[in-house]
Amino acid sequence: MHLLLRCCFGAALGVFGVLRTQAQTSGDVPVSLAWDVAADARNAALGGLDVAPAQGDGWSMLVHPAAIDSTVEQHLYTSYLDYFAGMRTGAMAVPLAPSGRRASMVGVRFATYGEFEGATAAGDPTGAFSGGDYAMQYGTSWTLDTLWVVGVSGFAGLRNLEQVNAGVVGLDFGVVRRSRSGYGALGLLVANLGFQEDFSGIMPDGRLAHNVQLGLTQSFPNAPFTFHLRLQRLETWDLAPAGTYDDLYDPLTGTVIPNDTWVWGDQFFRHLSGGVTLNLGTHLRGYLVTDGPGELPFGP
Repeated sequence: MHLLLRCCFGAALGVFGVLRTQAQTSGDVPVSLAWDVAADARNAALGGLDVAPAQGDGWSMLVHPAAIDSTVEQHLYTSYLDYFAGMRTGAMAVPLAPSGRRASMVGVRFATYGEFEGATAAGDPTGAFSGGDYAMQYGTSWTLDTLWVVGVSGFAGLRNLEQVNAGVVGLDFGVVRRSRSGYGALGLLVANLGFQEDFSGIMPDGRLAHNVQLGLTQSFPNAPFTFHLRLQRLETWDLAPAGTYDDLYDPLTGTVIPNDTWVWGDQFFRHLSGGVTLNLGTHLRGYLVTDGPGELPFGP
């Protein structure tokens, strides 16, 4: 088992190296709501904090490949979010019959961006047009023993804006280590390892904006709350805007004002976010979430 885990982590590190090499020649393409914003109520309320699911979860299996296991009931899981200004996102997934220690799922994710009024360069109207991102997904996980779950999920789809099209392909990789008591878990999630290919000569080519995350989930016997912690965007340590740690200069006196910011601490807390799930009843949950300053603008 330990050899398999080392191989999994080694493969993930190898993919990171390829992506970093690619990043030297092409930048990240614009982020899509379809794989950056959770459409289901629970993950949307948590703001993506559940990087370490302590148990199998049908609502999370589209965003965390290690969340699907044999304990997830074989139902159709659907979600839909009316975001703002005509922008909408949603998902649909169904777990497949498990085979031994392996569990799988298939699903779709989409985001639409409403309608826009088109015009020529001279200002003549050309009619309304719409746009959206659409992806199909297949994920599978392996329960290595009673504690470890490893999962990988691949997706492929199309990004469209009127007659402008681009294809996307990528995968998510996740590992969860659950506690023997069943009340806690540690997790690793590497999301959106993939690339976009332009079909029309207008949209950008390059890698998707991936996100390396570590998470902790912890609850307690007979306690009505669960704690969540997450470190995200770990592929880039310094998220601060340019000049954040520069010394200041007083133009009247010419005095240099040293910047006494604790640089490492400031950088660390830009990655850290946390929250609490309040168990208010059998079918009622409340969520309190706080996020670090990140790099503005900083996505969920």
